[in-house]
Amino acid sequence: MSINLLRDIRSFRVVVIHPQDAEAEELLRQLHRIGCQARAEWPPPKDRPSGVDLIFLDMTRLLSGQGRLSWSTADEGPPIVAVLDYESPTVLKALVDYGVRGFVSKPIRAFGLLTTMFMAHRAAEGERGMRKRLQKVEQRLDGIKKVSKAKAILIEQRRITEEEAYRFIRERAMARRTTIEAVAAAIIDASEMLMAENPTR
Repeated sequence: MSINLLRDIRSFRVVVIHPQDAEAEELLRQLHRIGCQARAEWPPPKDRPSGVDLIFLDMTRLLSGQGRLSWSTADEGPPIVAVLDYESPTVLKALVDYGVRGFVSKPIRAFGLLTTMFMAHRAAEGERGMRKRLQKVEQRLDGIKKVSKAKAILIEQRRITEEEAYRFIRERAMARRTTIEAVAAAIIDASEMLMAENPTR
């Protein structure tokens, strides 16, 4: 997987959000040398750059008020690599706030650039994978809660055991060719609708 990613980096589409000066020119030159399709933009674009794989961001200029982002870096998107002049507590806080996945320091050098890009993209991919796994776990837990609630409704309404209630839900799901969670949700909705129509029950 890592080898494929390294190969892919050489064809990355990259945006360098940095004033067009000697440092930006050197960064673009190094990116082109790697094989990337790279362009510079300044001031920062109004919208998050689309159709790109990586963003280099001049953090120093942003912190000094010379540029401003009007889009959220918290949203899922291409990983951000900060371009730094110096280190300070303010800079470190900004790296966290902007969700930065790596950094390069000025003056721009060829050494370490490819590694930084590789690690930044790998970290972002890992985070996306973790979010997907977490979402699946949350959906699974939500499904378990719905099934438990539906069983409780059936036990009360039909005076049956928990095992019988689960069997009822499972058989209904098989008959309708749907999921147990979907049947459970339908039972809950029907019960809540009935309660709304007959609040004294």
